[in-house]
Amino acid sequence: MFEAGFPAGEHQDLDRAREAAFAFVRKAAQNAVGGATAASRPPAQMVALHVWSLTHGIANLFISHVDDNRRLLPLLPGELREAGLMIYLQSLGPLLAFQRTQT
Repeated sequence: MFEAGFPAGEHQDLDRAREAAFAFVRKAAQNAVGGATAASRPPAQMVALHVWSLTHGIANLFISHVDDNRRLLPLLPGELREAGLMIYLQSLGPLLAFQRTQT
C-alpha cells in the first residue's frame, strides 16, 4: 500500500485497502480533536494526514532498507509507529485540554 511502485488506480484491491485505512485514521483523528472548540481545534483532516505521513515514513524505512534499518532502528515498525503517535497525541493533549477549559 505504501510502496511507490504501486501507483493509485492500477491496483483496485490496494486502492480499496488504502482508502479504508485512511478512513480509519481520519475517523480516529476526528474523535481525537472532537472535544475542542470548533474555532481553535486542529482540522481532523490535517491530523489524519500527519498520522498517515508518519505511518508512510515508517513503512518506507522498513521497506526500502530492511537489513540496514534492523541495525539502525531498535524498534519494530509497530513500536516505532506507536511511539510516534504517542508523542503526537500527547502534544495535542495540552492544546485540546486548554481549549476545553475555555468554553
